[in-house]
Amino acid sequence: MKLGVNTVLFGGYDVKTAVEHIAFSGYDGLELASIAGMAEHLTDTATDQDLTEIRKMAEEAELDLYCIEAATDILQPENRERTKRVFERAAKLGIPMVTTGSSGASDDEAETEASLRAIEELAGAAQDAGIRYALKLHYGQSIYNTKTALRLMKEVRNPALGLNVDATHVGRVGDDPVEAIDALQDHIIHTHIRDTFIEQLKIAPPEYQIAGRGSVPLKDVVDKMVETKYDGAVVLEIIGANAYSLPKAAAIAAESRGYLGRLFEESMERKDVAR
Repeated sequence: MKLGVNTVLFGGYDVKTAVEHIAFSGYDGLELASIAGMAEHLTDTATDQDLTEIRKMAEEAELDLYCIEAATDILQPENRERTKRVFERAAKLGIPMVTTGSSGASDDEAETEASLRAIEELAGAAQDAGIRYALKLHYGQSIYNTKTALRLMKEVRNPALGLNVDATHVGRVGDDPVEAIDALQDHIIHTHIRDTFIEQLKIAPPEYQIAGRGSVPLKDVVDKMVETKYDGAVVLEIIGANAYSLPKAAAIAAESRGYLGRLFEESMERKDVAR
C-alpha cells in the first residue's frame, strides 16, 4: 500500500520542512497542499523553477508525489480558473491527479446541478492537462455520500474523473464508510484517511485525528480497501495543525504511520492466510 501525507499537516512550515519530516516519518509519498488561506505549498502561480525545486526535494527524500489538494469553492469561476492552473502544474510535476470537493450545499438541487456542471468543466480541463480529477465526498457539500457520488459518476462521464473517499466525511453524513467503499470501489482513485470522533459533526482537534485515537472504524476501512484491491495512494490528511510546533506535527505523522502501516500489514496477512 502507498502511504502518504498531505502537507497541510505542516501548513505552518515551508515545503522543504514538510518533505523532510514526511520522509523521516516513514511514508512512501506525499500530497501537496495548494489550499489558499490554509496551506499553499504549491501555488497556482508556481514557476518552472519552483516546480523543479519541489521535484528535486521529493526525489532526494525518495518520496513519490501522489496528488495535489486544491480545495476551494469551485462554484466561483475565478476558483475554477485557479484550479485549472494547478492542473497545469501537476502535469509538469508528473503528479497524476488533483483533488477538490464539490462545493454547494447538501440536498439543494439547484446547487447540486451547479456543482455537477463545475465538476464537468474541471474534469474536461484535467483530461486536457493529461491528469485525473479526484472529486472528494465532503460533509455539507453537494457530493457528500454514496448516493450523490453515484449520481455524479453517472451524470458526468469523463475518464479523467474519479472519487476521493475519506471515511471521516462519509461516516459523519450517516453512511457506513465500509459499505461506501464497497459501493464506490469502481470509481475510487484516491483516498484520504485520518481519525476523528465520527459521531460528532465537527472534525476533532489534530491530536484526535491521529490514526487510532478516534472512533472511525479504520481497521474495517483498511480491510475493505484490501478486499477490493484498491491500489491508489492512502494519504493522511490532518487539518488544524498550522500553529503546532514542528515536533508535534512530526509526531502526528509518525504515530499515524505506525498505526496505519500495521493495519495494512495485518489485513494483507489475513487475506493471504484466507486464500
